[in-house]
Amino acid sequence: MTYSEKIQDLMNKGIAASKEALAKASSQAQTWGEMGLLKVEVVQHRSQAEKLVAQLGAEAYAAFAERGEPSLAADAPKVKALLARITELEKTVAEREGRYRKLGGKESDLQEER
Repeated sequence: MTYSEKIQDLMNKGIAASKEALAKASSQAQTWGEMGLLKVEVVQHRSQAEKLVAQLGAEAYAAFAERGEPSLAADAPKVKALLARITELEKTVAEREGRYRKLGGKESDLQEER
């Protein structure tokens, strides 16, 4: 093999290694992007669930204090709708957290900072 052939071979190997490294970096960047999106979704859904729990508390307060009702049934239309939406959000949060962990995310990253 001539000197120029050796140089050409070395260059080709270097280009192949660079392409491989770039592909790996691109894949990792995509994973990090997906993890970031999942984390944002988890925070948003938790926030929505907290607001619905507050609405549920407001409905209970209105029933007891304002309307003088002795009890509040879980099948009351407003209560039933709020409970269904809260349950739906809890399932969504659990699914997003599972996907986040599967991508390599840490449990501590999902904990809310207050």
